[in-house]
Amino acid sequence: MKQVPSSGPVSRARERALTPLRAIHPVWRLNVAISTAAVLLWLGPVNQYAPIAEPVLPWWLLALAIAVAETWPVNLEFRRSAHSFSLTDIPLTLGLLFSSGGDAVLGIVAGGALALAVCRLPPVKFVFNLAQFALVASAGVLIVRGIGGADATMGPETWLAIYGATQVGGLLTIALLASVIWLAERSLTPQQVRQMFGMDAVVTLTNTSLALVLAVVVVERPIAVPILMVPVVVVFLIYRAYVAERQRHEKIQFLYEANRTLSGSPEMAEALEGLLRRAREAFRAEQAEVLLLPEDGPALRTSLGAGGEICRMEPVDPELAASMRDFAAAHGEPVTLVPPFPATIRDALEEQGVRNAMLAVLHGESRVIGTIMLANRFGLGGTFTAEDLKLFETLAANASNALQYDRLEQAVGDLQRLQAQLRHQATHDPLTGLANRTLFGHRVRAALAGHEQPPAAVMFIDLDDFKAVNDTLGHAAGDELLVAVGGRLRLAVREDDVVARLGGDEFALLLCHEDVESGAADVAERIMRAFGEPVHVAGRRLSVQLSIGIATTRHSGARAEDLLRDADVAMYQAKEAGKGRYAMFSPEMRETILRRHGLKEELAAAIEDHQLVVEYQPIVDLASGRTRAMEALVRWNHPSRGRIPPLEFIPLAEETGLIVGLGRKVLAAACRQASQWTAEHPAEPPVEVHVNLSTVELEQPDLVAHVRRAIAEAGILPRQLVVEVTETSVLRDAHRGPATLHALRELGVQVGLDDFGTGYSSLSYLRSLPLDCLKIAREFVDDMTESEEEAAFVRLIVGLASTIGLRVVAEGIETPEQLARLRELGCELGQGYYFSPPLAAFEPRLPGVEQLAST
Repeated sequence: MKQVPSSGPVSRARERALTPLRAIHPVWRLNVAISTAAVLLWLGPVNQYAPIAEPVLPWWLLALAIAVAETWPVNLEFRRSAHSFSLTDIPLTLGLLFSSGGDAVLGIVAGGALALAVCRLPPVKFVFNLAQFALVASAGVLIVRGIGGADATMGPETWLAIYGATQVGGLLTIALLASVIWLAERSLTPQQVRQMFGMDAVVTLTNTSLALVLAVVVVERPIAVPILMVPVVVVFLIYRAYVAERQRHEKIQFLYEANRTLSGSPEMAEALEGLLRRAREAFRAEQAEVLLLPEDGPALRTSLGAGGEICRMEPVDPELAASMRDFAAAHGEPVTLVPPFPATIRDALEEQGVRNAMLAVLHGESRVIGTIMLANRFGLGGTFTAEDLKLFETLAANASNALQYDRLEQAVGDLQRLQAQLRHQATHDPLTGLANRTLFGHRVRAALAGHEQPPAAVMFIDLDDFKAVNDTLGHAAGDELLVAVGGRLRLAVREDDVVARLGGDEFALLLCHEDVESGAADVAERIMRAFGEPVHVAGRRLSVQLSIGIATTRHSGARAEDLLRDADVAMYQAKEAGKGRYAMFSPEMRETILRRHGLKEELAAAIEDHQLVVEYQPIVDLASGRTRAMEALVRWNHPSRGRIPPLEFIPLAEETGLIVGLGRKVLAAACRQASQWTAEHPAEPPVEVHVNLSTVELEQPDLVAHVRRAIAEAGILPRQLVVEVTETSVLRDAHRGPATLHALRELGVQVGLDDFGTGYSSLSYLRSLPLDCLKIAREFVDDMTESEEEAAFVRLIVGLASTIGLRVVAEGIETPEQLARLRELGCELGQGYYFSPPLAAFEPRLPGVEQLAST
């Protein structure tokens, strides 16, 4: 018996790529190894052995018997390989008994070569089979002589040796076949190997038994040989009947499973995919496809490809589908296809890498509803047989019946609705129903396409303080707010303008007007007015502010990427300018952004390289002119850009998170400096040091622990440290902020409210927060001498603070007039360039105010 491996087909492109590598293909290497071993055995020990019994069987007669047995095998095919049952074990056994070792191998190889030549196998398969014949025959000779001895005779010991030789030969053949299939396909399973071994063992045992009986008859009673040929022929016919019955059973089972798959699956695409999988396995095909041709809508393909590719109900070229339908319908019955293909469908088949195929139409009640095709058959034959075509015709008829009764139209309609739904989901925001970032970018590119200078504007819109809504009211309220914002934006623009939600609390608009610059400004103002009224969310009325950035093709050009980027830049400029406003992009903004980006890259290194230093500005008793405290202020001395203002790098530090590490360094340095001043002047009251806490720092869960550690390491009294916070930072988290300040107050640290009057300015939180002092913002001090309203406001703050026991510090004092007015209003403390700019650590004792004024 023999088994011929069948390598799985590959694409034409891969065939061309592998052509130069044929000489080193792994299967060729295996062939060389097998051939070398067989030749060495044949030239060596195998040639030494004489025949065991007479009459002597010449090599040419043995070759003829082998050729006859191998020419009419019984083929049992697996997916990509074929197992062939034959009576070869009978002449092989006779050769081991009645031929010399050399003649036995020569006859078996010569007979195998004749049979293989008839099959017209590719060279790699031909060489493999011939080499394994030679190796199995040589191994058989050695096993028989190894067990029976060099002078073996016709007897039970030799018979056992023959059984061992044929069984080992069968095992060796299966092992070699498994190796070559694995090298060629990487697809052999343990189950297939076990099945091959089991079948081979039974067949080899039966054939060897018949051959031994025949050998005994030849030796003892030659005239009875024709009688023994009857059971030999019967065994051969039994093999064929078994294989035919097995294949018939497999066909019936396949049709049953195919029908159950089509009728039992509620989803058409799933049913067709299951059908194609079973059909591809049953017919040992590499590719399978169904083309459905609904009355309304495009032709749809479901297919399984060679490399595991799956195509489910995907639209195909109408002309291709029509050509396949017309060709199949013209033949009526299923047809096999081999090169050269008909001109009408040649391109379609060659594009899919089809080498051979079966094609049939799927008939509906009144029209052709599709086609089904199986392509590239594996196995010995390499093409589909007439038996395959009959089974395929039954499969096509069953599939046609299953697809009738409006299932096709219903499935196509459901599919089209699903595809439309998926397309909408892929391009729209699920929460607001607005266009998403992908669709918005596509619309912008489409609006700019084909125009050198198209009139278009993009607006980026960001909700100010949206995080506070999520933190205080919950994410459900935040989602409700986003939906409401999306609705108001729709009402504020024209019907043909595009409104999108880009993600989070970011929205965008695309405007295509003739005068987009003034038109975009009008739209921005209209949007601002639309949000002048509060939004109802979670049973509350919320005031909503927006920051809007506008970019037009006038300054940004006709590239979508530039327009989108510049709108984003302008939006951040609007937010930094104070929120609740819009900004129109200008080229200068890009330079600012580039500078900011460069500063971001350099800031982390600057902190490590000590380019950022702490300076101290005195806080003075306005009555006596003596220094009462020092405020620690961080400054950046850039090696090439010079002094960089805090307003430029502090926001960057907050954005990048570097503010936490920077703030802690400032805190530690200020505490150490306060300790040094106290040690140098033990007779004086301990100097207080003011340190600013940013919003990000205030949100750190370990802030209190870090402050406690900084105080302890510096050795100062807790009350010497005054932490300054802004109204906005405290109220960003209405629960955590006040709780953190109370915890700091429990340490003994004092708390100051910076820039009072510029934030919420609510009297209620002045009562609830643990404050020790208020700092009047520079804006009020600047206008105090010019405006009675501002002076009245300062008087109100001073009076209020005095009533609830808080100290008041006026910031930004720069003139004698401001100082005189603050004294008149009863302000206790002040700081500003009139007294001193921020300085490096120094002796904190300044001359009196009058003396400073005179200088």
